[in-house]
Amino acid sequence: MSLVVTTPYRENSILAIARAADGESSLECFYTTLYFAGAQPWASRLPVFGRKIGAELGRRAFPGISASRIRTVASPEELLHVLARRMVGRKLPPVSNAMMYWVKKRFAQGVASRLPWQAADCLIGMYAASWESFREARRRGLLCCLNFVNSHPADQNRYLRELAGLRGAAHQELVPPWVARRVEAELEAADMVLVPSRFVAEQLRRRGVPEEAIEQIPYGVDLSAFHPIVRKPERGDSFVRCLYVGQMAHRKGIPLLLQTARSLVGMPIRFQLLGPVVSPEVLENLPENVEYEGAGLPERVAAQMRQADLFVLPTLEDACALVVLEAMASGLPVVTTTHAGSGEILEGGVEGFVVPAGDRAALREALIHLAEDPGLRRRMGEAARKKVEKAYSWETYGRRVLDALAKRKERPRSARSRGPIGAEPTS
Repeated sequence: MSLVVTTPYRENSILAIARAADGESSLECFYTTLYFAGAQPWASRLPVFGRKIGAELGRRAFPGISASRIRTVASPEELLHVLARRMVGRKLPPVSNAMMYWVKKRFAQGVASRLPWQAADCLIGMYAASWESFREARRRGLLCCLNFVNSHPADQNRYLRELAGLRGAAHQELVPPWVARRVEAELEAADMVLVPSRFVAEQLRRRGVPEEAIEQIPYGVDLSAFHPIVRKPERGDSFVRCLYVGQMAHRKGIPLLLQTARSLVGMPIRFQLLGPVVSPEVLENLPENVEYEGAGLPERVAAQMRQADLFVLPTLEDACALVVLEAMASGLPVVTTTHAGSGEILEGGVEGFVVPAGDRAALREALIHLAEDPGLRRRMGEAARKKVEKAYSWETYGRRVLDALAKRKERPRSARSRGPIGAEPTS
């Protein structure tokens, strides 16, 4: 089976699929944006912003995927988005967010315009970045697979309103109505909807997606990049280091985490926050036992995890947060919530604790329990590493997706068709 894989940004699960397909010579084409093979070294030497440009291009390198298979579309649009994010992203998050969705639409349009020259059996596309390419792929008889990496828009907005208290329709973390309509159209057009967790699969069932269209496969982790160290160096303090990695956002439960941290001032526990800022207001008035350390590339994240004592992700909504698997691979006990799809991988009390989303008392109790018991932290961290080693590599994930696609392709069109694609979603 020959595949066309498309993504407007670097996303680990779809890269794993592309690598697996390329490894067995079934990758017809990999569409992305703002990709320039071999440009990072010379870009980094530019006298103005060279280091930042080089870092951005480095993020768009794709080891394990043949450069001859990679095509770039919508690069000018993505460049504008990157500049907007760098210049006004923190001050005007809605502007950067609106541009992100605009780039996804332009990307899907660009892929669709090139598809007639591709000979393939299946097109795999990303959430909110695939409707136009699906329409063209369906016209040509290709199998369409939607990589559904988020919650359903209606559920994401519901959790943000109910648990984070966001009101109105203008907040940058809420999915805009026109984007929600695009996602609904993509769901309608897809032959297969790839989801990483039961948490998301159940949302889609409730929203009317047929059971036979849903394929649930949990994510993997880079076991070589994320690993524990044999012996942590001696530190000059006696604090337990609790690490959070992710967006600084209401959706990730940052206000809840800071409230919990404030209640633990005076106890020997310190919180380190690492990740990009989505909603600046969540970082106002940090407690004295919390330090925000900025965003970080994967290498920095891995290094911080090796130095931490435990990991926390108090998310209010997360399809399957990779940072949970990365923390487990790093030998850390994890505290997360029932609304984190990756929390389904944890056995409560064995590799960490899974607490109800939005429950500050339960979150506080779990953190205290781990902070006060170094033996428990060690046992849980060892159990976490062993669990991901057994079944949660990206190679395993990629192979499972290709197997699922092959089985779907073997079905007669009448058994998997969901009818003609609907009208273009209005924006």
